[in-house]
Amino acid sequence: MQIVSKGLTYTYNRRTDFKKTALYGVDLTINEGEFFGIVGETGSGKSTFIQHLNGLIPVENGVLTVGDYNLSPKDKKEKKALKKRLKELRAKVGMVFQYPEYQLFAETVYDDVSFALKNFRPDLDSSEIEQRVKKAIETVGLDYNEVKLKSPFDLSGGQKRRVAIAGILVSEPEILVLDEPVAGLDPVGKKRLMALLHTLHDTGVVKTIIIVSHDMDEICENVSRVALFSNGKAVKVCEPKELFTSSESAVKRLGLPVTAHAKKRLEEIGVLIDCDFTSKDFIDKVTQKYKEING
Repeated sequence: MQIVSKGLTYTYNRRTDFKKTALYGVDLTINEGEFFGIVGETGSGKSTFIQHLNGLIPVENGVLTVGDYNLSPKDKKEKKALKKRLKELRAKVGMVFQYPEYQLFAETVYDDVSFALKNFRPDLDSSEIEQRVKKAIETVGLDYNEVKLKSPFDLSGGQKRRVAIAGILVSEPEILVLDEPVAGLDPVGKKRLMALLHTLHDTGVVKTIIIVSHDMDEICENVSRVALFSNGKAVKVCEPKELFTSSESAVKRLGLPVTAHAKKRLEEIGVLIDCDFTSKDFIDKVTQKYKEING
């Protein structure tokens, strides 16, 4: 499902003295099959934008389509039609908020993971639900028989996050949106979670993955394209390499990946390399340059 936003505008509390405009006409297209990144400072509109993608925030002004779902109805008939399809849309666009483990609530992992499925697919019988729950739990790398009857609160931080993601995957979404997916995890946990997301994407379990992040290393290592949000707009949409060589002031305020800083230090001593800022490409290019210099 392709996501197309044209002139998307949204104001919180617009009928009160506390109104605040969060989006000022966002134009952005995210193609089906992308591993896409969204970056920007706090208050730039990132979270408001992604909450539009499955109807958590209704379209106020502008046009937004997700696949064949028109989220900007023009009249009562279209609004009624959209309302009937919202549950269906939310099953297809899975939303994983920051620290999703805080949203765990059930007595067992099984009950937590099956909750959304019982809501979205009341037509499924208990055996079908169990099959899907088992598949979702195993897909995120957990042992079904080992964890299904455990309290989710007895698991490690990384395991809790995997359970929360399993609770989204059980509905078999086509799009997975994650807000700061590795926030609060240790380096090993971060690496494992990002590897999981790539496995989900590469194997087609989820067609499109969108991550919102403040971590520029996470962005340059993982996404194929990125949108920079600033003052409620998507001011730049490009490959990470182009973003990190941009003169945009918002990029400078966000910071640069470690490889970009290292590249700059090398340039200061006269060593010029051209890399895409992923650690692998940076190391390969530095190694190649070393061999050139030293014969």
